[in-house]
Order: sequence, then structure tokens, then C-alpha cells
Amino acid sequence: MKLLEGGRTGQIWRDGNTVIRPSGAWTPTVHRFLRHLSSRGFPGAPDPIEITGNQEVVSYVGGRVCEDLSDHFVGSERMLLSSARLLRDFHSASQGFIESDREIQTWMLPPQEPREIICHGDYAPYNVATADHEAVGIIDFDTAHPAPRLWDLAYSVYRWAPLSDPANPDVTFGLDDQLRRAEVFCTAYGATAEERLQLPEMICRRLQALIDFMLARAAAGDETFVEDMVAGDAQLYSSDMDYVRRHQDRLLNALC
Repeated sequence: MKLLEGGRTGQIWRDGNTVIRPSGAWTPTVHRFLRHLSSRGFPGAPDPIEITGNQEVVSYVGGRVCEDLSDHFVGSERMLLSSARLLRDFHSASQGFIESDREIQTWMLPPQEPREIICHGDYAPYNVATADHEAVGIIDFDTAHPAPRLWDLAYSVYRWAPLSDPANPDVTFGLDDQLRRAEVFCTAYGATAEERLQLPEMICRRLQALIDFMLARAAAGDETFVEDMVAGDAQLYSSDMDYVRRHQDRLLNALC
């Protein structure tokens, strides 16, 4: 077996064409959802194999994963377009699960109203598999949960533009490039005029929900989130909310 880097260090392993990961109370629901995606003909998600004890086994999604948008392979225009289209196709395939699933649904993240589709919840470069300079697959469905599609789109634009202060050492693009990339992503996804108008505020709502979740999990003693708090992740998201609000007019002008 090979230890996979990123995410939860030391907890995710590849064994041939399968991946062994920690499971949670939400994993049975996620596995049913993955089967739903497969039944809808969506090829870009792992196939669920089994849940044993506190581990799950899913198929390996081939491709390169990288969160560094300064890497031309990941931050290129072609990758931006294909990642938006992959998200759109995923959202289309996710429709119908809420209504068709007959078992009790348990999710890691709280559902958001209106419950239009099942959102991925963390559609960022580090969770997208790429090949030949295009996005081809999605991994890590732990954060999947029912929500409006704009909930997922907003967080995805935040990550892929990325709409984060260029003063941060790991942010590659300046504001002008960020605004252009946000518009390119929305256009490739097929965002409506109404969705574009709501996007800045929805990004802030999504980030605040993330902060609240992190604080609650850290207070409950979850070591992963305790480490995130110590690393200053919550403060970074709060700073990015201020950044989006500060440039909201320019963002709306670029999007609309």
C-alpha cells in the first residue's frame, strides 16, 4: 500500500485501484450518493466498495491533484474552464438523490435551504483530479450535503479565482486576474444573472458557515480542526470575507 499525501496526513492509503480512508457516521449516505452518481452516468467520482469498521474503501480516481494555482498545469485557463464544467455536470448528476433515497440521510455538514441538490461542499483544486490539463474527477465526498447549487458554486469560485487577498503569501493572482477568473468560471458553469448577483454574499455566507463548523468541531475536541484553528485558518477565512465585501462592487461589475 502507498500512503497518499495531502488531506489527513497518514490516514489515507492507496492499495492498487482502491483507496482506504477513515469513515464517519455520514459515510453510508455518501456511498449511496456515489452509487446515484454512477447510475446517472457521471464518470468523475469514486465508486464505493465497502465500509469496514472505521474505514471506507472506494475506487481510486486517477489524475494529478494539486492546490497550487501558481502551477500553470492547475491554474491555467483550460483547467479553469474544465473544472467549472465538471462541477456543472456533477450538479446535474446529483439531482434526484434527495427524493429517491429511501434511507435516513446523515451528512457531515448541515443541510442548507433550499435543498436543491447534493453539493460537494469542498470543490477546490486539492479535491479535483486532473489529466491532460483538464479536470476529470472529484475526490473526497465527506463534505457532501444538501444545499442550493449556488452554495457550491460560490465556494468553488472562491477557491478557483481565488478570491483571497493577494497579500497572503500563497495567493498567486492579483485582483484583476481574480475577477476575470471568477467571471470565466461562472460563464463556463452556466451561472444565471440572478446567481451572479447573489454570488458575493453567498461566498461570505459559505465562509462564515465554514468558520462556525470549524469552531464547533475544535470545541468538541476534533484534533484536525484544533490544528486548523492553531494554524489560523479561521482568521484567514474571516479576512477573505472582508476582502470579498471590500471589492463586492468590482466583483459584481465583472460578473454581471
